[in-house]
Amino acid sequence: MAACLLAGRADEAVAERGFRALADARLATPAAIAGGALAPVERTLAEAGYPQPDRTAAKLMRACTALAQRHRGSLEALAAGAEGLDDLAARLAALAPGIGAATVATFLRPLRDRWPAAPEVPLAPAARAAAVHLGLLAEGEDEEGEPGALRAALARDPGAPALSDVEAALDRLGRRACLRGRSDRCPLGADCPARSEGLMSGD
Repeated sequence: MAACLLAGRADEAVAERGFRALADARLATPAAIAGGALAPVERTLAEAGYPQPDRTAAKLMRACTALAQRHRGSLEALAAGAEGLDDLAARLAALAPGIGAATVATFLRPLRDRWPAAPEVPLAPAARAAAVHLGLLAEGEDEEGEPGALRAALARDPGAPALSDVEAALDRLGRRACLRGRSDRCPLGADCPARSEGLMSGD
């Protein structure tokens, strides 16, 4: 559900606000939405300021109902027997129209270290750009090997946060500064490697 919200026309803060509003209304699980009425979901998203709440509510309804009907409401059941990442992505995308590769990847990335089906999903472009600027990944790293390379870089520091937390922070940093060539917006300030090395356009 969070992936569907993030895949809509909303930034991270708005998507989180929409999810919290659904949680407050007891509509934040597939079981609560599947087979229910569309209007409460749409109204809750609209009141939270989520853009195009009608489209996202309809997508959530279709996806949750399909998950309940085809896979007993269980993502583990959906993933069982999937032959690799492409097959798993196709199963997730088949839950409802509008769930494409971006939605699937958004859903899988935070589950890298918690769900066996998810560990090698490529990094988001923004996270990749930030990781390269910070020296955590080499320029031109093979996309399929990026998660493993980032995991190895973090393993060299015993005090490093979890991969999922680092990846989320890299994604926010990349979207704020790295992908836009806006090193002046980098929260690292003068310590930003991209700023000091002139890696971003416009420096």
